[in-house]
Amino acid sequence: MKILVIDDAPEIVEVVSICLQLRWAHAQVISAAAGNRGVELIATEKPDLVLLDVNLPDIDGFQVLEKIRRFSQIPIVMLTVKGKDTDIARGFELGADDYVIKPFSNIELVARVDNALRRAQQNQLN
Repeated sequence: MKILVIDDAPEIVEVVSICLQLRWAHAQVISAAAGNRGVELIATEKPDLVLLDVNLPDIDGFQVLEKIRRFSQIPIVMLTVKGKDTDIARGFELGADDYVIKPFSNIELVARVDNALRRAQQNQLN
């Protein structure tokens, strides 16, 4: 399994990587510190899921989400400090599969990732 983390905070990428690799020892976590680079990596690396921050240095995560949805239905979990109802609603309206607010519980993050992956797998079978 390959998971792409699009987040410009190295400490978040590290924590997320550890959490995911503890749950799935075979998980390969790749990262991008900028939105446009993240979009490129989806095309070249073919990850199974994306964890996407909103606050990115080049374009915001909502714009990244819109770009990805133009060519892919990959599961996307927003992982951001933007926790207002309007932000959460915007994420879902643009096609996010889930929305996790920082700071997050490691157990909750793993459960939400697992759920998004399971739903995507079920959708492929249908």
